[in-house]
Amino acid sequence: MMAALLLRRDKKSTAAHLKADLNRTDNSSGVHQLQELLDSVLNPERPAGDTEALEWCKCLLAGGEEFEEFCKTVRSYDNATLCGLVWTANFVAYRCRTCGISPCMSLCAECFNNGDHTGHDFNMFRSQAGGACDCGDNNVMRDSG
Repeated sequence: MMAALLLRRDKKSTAAHLKADLNRTDNSSGVHQLQELLDSVLNPERPAGDTEALEWCKCLLAGGEEFEEFCKTVRSYDNATLCGLVWTANFVAYRCRTCGISPCMSLCAECFNNGDHTGHDFNMFRSQAGGACDCGDNNVMRDSG
C-alpha cells in the first residue's frame, strides 16, 4: 500500500513530492497517492487526540513549505476590508460609540487595538451570547473608524 510508504517518509518532502505530482498534466498518480495518504491520516478509527493527523494536514496544505510561511503567503492575497471574526459567549470585545453608527457595533480586541481610539467614547464588554467583529463594515461604522 502506497500510504504506508508515504507515512514513513518526511512529511515536508512527501508534501512537496505530492504537490509536484499534482501539478503535472497527468496527475492521476498524485491524486491516487494523496487519496490513500488522506484515507490513512484521517482514518476515523485513529485516536481523537492524535496530533499526527494535524501535522500531516498542515504539511500537505503548505505543499512542503513551512506552514507559517504558507499562511503569510495566503494572507497576502486577502484584500478584504472586513474582519468578520465570529465569537461565542464570554468573549471580550469593544464598542466605540465615536466610530460606530449603530449601538450594536462591536470590535474584536485585535481590530480595536489596531485602530486609534484615543479620546473616543468606548467600552470593553464580555459578550453574553456571541457576536462578530464589525471592523471595516461601513454599514455600522464611520469610514474614519
